[in-house]
Amino acid sequence: MRRALLAASWIVIASASGKPARAQAPGDTPAAGGSGPSLPVRLSGDVSSYGELYGAAGIAARRPGETYRLSMSSQLTFFGSFSLGLSVLASSEGSETRQSMSQFGLNPRLGWATLHLGDFSQNLSAYTVQGTRVRGAGFDLRPGILRLSFQAGQLQRTVQGGGAGNLAYKRNLVAGLIGLGREQSSFLDLLVLRAKDDPSSLTTALADTLLLDTIPPELRPRYDVRPQENLVVGSRGQAVLFGRRLQLTGEGAVAVINRDLDAPAADPSSAAGANALGGLVPVTLATSRDYALKLDGAYTGGAGSLRVGYEYVGPGFTSMGLAYEIGDRRTISGSGDLRLAGGRVMLQGQVQHQTDNLAHQRAYTTSRNALTGSVAILFTRDLMTSFTAMVNTILNDATVDTFVVDNRALALTASAAWQTELAGMRTGLNLAWAYQRTSDANVVTRIPLVSVQNVSAGLQVAVSRALTLSPSLSFASTSTAGAASQQNVFVGLRAQGRFGSVRPSLAFARTYSGSRAVTTLTGQASWALPLGTRLTLQGRHARYDAVGTRPAFNESVLTLTVGRSF
Repeated sequence: MRRALLAASWIVIASASGKPARAQAPGDTPAAGGSGPSLPVRLSGDVSSYGELYGAAGIAARRPGETYRLSMSSQLTFFGSFSLGLSVLASSEGSETRQSMSQFGLNPRLGWATLHLGDFSQNLSAYTVQGTRVRGAGFDLRPGILRLSFQAGQLQRTVQGGGAGNLAYKRNLVAGLIGLGREQSSFLDLLVLRAKDDPSSLTTALADTLLLDTIPPELRPRYDVRPQENLVVGSRGQAVLFGRRLQLTGEGAVAVINRDLDAPAADPSSAAGANALGGLVPVTLATSRDYALKLDGAYTGGAGSLRVGYEYVGPGFTSMGLAYEIGDRRTISGSGDLRLAGGRVMLQGQVQHQTDNLAHQRAYTTSRNALTGSVAILFTRDLMTSFTAMVNTILNDATVDTFVVDNRALALTASAAWQTELAGMRTGLNLAWAYQRTSDANVVTRIPLVSVQNVSAGLQVAVSRALTLSPSLSFASTSTAGAASQQNVFVGLRAQGRFGSVRPSLAFARTYSGSRAVTTLTGQASWALPLGTRLTLQGRHARYDAVGTRPAFNESVLTLTVGRSF
């Protein structure tokens, strides 16, 4: 927290003493409109610091007592054509037993060329690189309709602490894209990714202390983490037709992965076609190949739109450049909307069907189905209602009742919003009702049926131009098969003001959940300081009453955020 407060003080000082890149010299003639001369160098962006103090009484602390983060994202522009981007993130939440959160990156740009240095995240496609951070270098070139992108560097750092289950090899990545066309219109891209772990990066952590080198390799104990190598080659494209009314998109990729670089070599002809990419990845007993494919079509008309999609992700498809991916699935989806009565009535619908077991490697096949429909009606400018229904199912074809998956969920919601005046004060009233029902038909399930019904009301009253009061009330009833129903009640009041450059707010809430009551008091104040700087102080105190043999306890959090836009 001390470091965060120092960083916050630095931002405040920088805000108070900030100067333009070049001061107006005597004799300079202001530009038209009194905006001053055009500066050859312009700095823009934002910088912020965040500090948190946490305390608990009656229980063991559930988070660190002090936390801080300092971030900056800025861009320096020279003569309106060349720009240099800089991004920095420093945090106390890093650890030797997990990947570091701290970041530092430069992104210089000149015309249609952008360079990346340090830490950066540049998405290429849904099956190659997306949502991952690289520490290295790269570039993006956009000369006309030609597009070139390249990135290389470290994808993850070595982690040796925290026990054998938390080990991680150093991983490096090289990825590139070459494309023709603009992403807002029709285009075609070719992509490639190569990622590989460094087996020597964990030599110390995996040191042989039990003379394992005297044991034959096939009989030695194996660690959970193994060095891997991955190659992905793909393509994506889009066609925009009939005045942008019809849009067709598609993407496909083939991935070869060796999940253990130390595994014995294998005959390429027996490795499920893993050598189909020219043997660029060594074929071992741990090598496999698979592909992914996605097709979408969307039509937009005067009164509505329609979209259909198909996706196939093989059970063995893996790209190390993706932050998250679920394999072994085939999905068929469709959605649409329709506007009626001059736009006062909106109908929307969505359907999705997904199955797994694409390679018939599992005993049973599971299907997931989702169906959603909604209608919204605007009666007047101040009165609107909406209704939504959703049905979800997860089913499999198991013939043994203990392995049966039969989960079904139904959700219904209705809401109304009304704006009016009461006693000369602008008032908004919101009413909502929701019903949820879930069931599990497996014979060994302990909770076969649960239903929840919720009714809530909220009021927003503008007492004056500077003060707004918002009381709210919510009641929920939960029914479980074979057990007594449980009622939850929430009562809250929020006051929000605006007094010059200060925006304070105070909220009180009391929740009765079963036999435990929780009281929460939250306060926040935000100050607009000179030169685009804003300071926000927030405090939250919660008291959890005793229930049964569990004693009462308190938790408090105090945060300070200072940010400046320039």
